[in-house]
Amino acid sequence: MKAELADWKAFYKEGTQYHRTAQGSVRRPEVFTPEIIENLAAMSIEKYFMAIFMHRGILPKNHTLLDLMEEASLCFPLDPVLVESLTYMDSLQRICSLFECEITQPLPTDVPRFLEAIDLVAHLASQELGVASGGE
Repeated sequence: MKAELADWKAFYKEGTQYHRTAQGSVRRPEVFTPEIIENLAAMSIEKYFMAIFMHRGILPKNHTLLDLMEEASLCFPLDPVLVESLTYMDSLQRICSLFECEITQPLPTDVPRFLEAIDLVAHLASQELGVASGGE
């Protein structure tokens, strides 16, 4: 393992903040649409993964959910449920291509899956970093 990079704690803290916001958002569906919750989840997941990577002294090549998942799988085994959920979430927003942008609106029934994905990544981060789990 390389020397840890500065600011991994800031990324972890931001991950927990997005995590808590996503968890609380389900109580206000008139404000927090499934699309907003999906984006909160993606931000939380990205921050948690970045905390893990920076703690390990590495930086991922890209920041899509698939890229982060691929990079993480080089560090430790990933729960198949998490892999499936992140693959699904990534398929909803293909916005990184210069030529093809595709956005699919998530459904209200997708929200529990988004929240579970955050919980799984938060658990990985807490194990990796030796801290209490973020949004719980």
